Amino acid sequence: MCGSNRFHRLLLAVLGAVLTGSSAVPVIGGIFFLFTDRRYQHFIGNDYLLLPAGLSFAVAALLALTGIIGMFFIINQSRCRQGTFLYLILILFILEVTTGTLGYINSVQVDTTDLDHFNEIFRNYTGNNPTFESRAVDRLQQQSQCCGVKNYTDWTQFPWFIHSGNNSVPVSCCARNLTICTGDIEEPELLYTEGCLYTLRDELRWIFLFTLAWVIPVCFLQSLGALIICLQTNSDPTQYQLLNTDNFS
Repeated sequence: MCGSNRFHRLLLAVLGAVLTGSSAVPVIGGIFFLFTDRRYQHFIGNDYLLLPAGLSFAVAALLALTGIIGMFFIINQSRCRQGTFLYLILILFILEVTTGTLGYINSVQVDTTDLDHFNEIFRNYTGNNPTFESRAVDRLQQQSQCCGVKNYTDWTQFPWFIHSGNNSVPVSCCARNLTICTGDIEEPELLYTEGCLYTLRDELRWIFLFTLAWVIPVCFLQSLGALIICLQTNSDPTQYQLLNTDNFS
């Protein structure tokens, strides 16, 4: 019994170390959400990416705390610590499922929820004029390596393209050397052809898959830790003392 208990404590300590180290993954995911929100902040209707980012950081903090508690099982094990460990695992399950669900919803609904906002900003593009919309569009197309909303041909429907009359898209769409590329729409091989709305969708789907690939093994480890705690509790029953009835006679 003593050897089995010692093994369980060692296993919990190892699991705690792994969980603590894995807390870096949701931090990375949260940072990705923040960078994506910052890049597309003028094109999406609201800051809905901030919620999964905040949840990711909360998961990272709780996961690190849970792992630290697990590592201390090798030194001392108490009922209070066991209960705290189990409660934290339960909270983590809820937060992880919520974060993953939000990431999935954001990745599949981006086409319908943000299309109008993208079109509005691109429609107000004025080219060389130092307007907010022009700077935002040029910066987005250069940073995200995209052109237009759904693809580069969307520019033919926007006022700037129609008024310019030179049959070209903004030079921020150029995928090659600017001295060669003039934005001519008849030279798509020199342009970014994917639309910026779809680059946002692809980035969110990548973040979702990245998070999913991490959540599955971590949930397994958390379940294993909870199982070990339950086994320890059942294998180490509380010692009761017989009541001395002589005191009541």
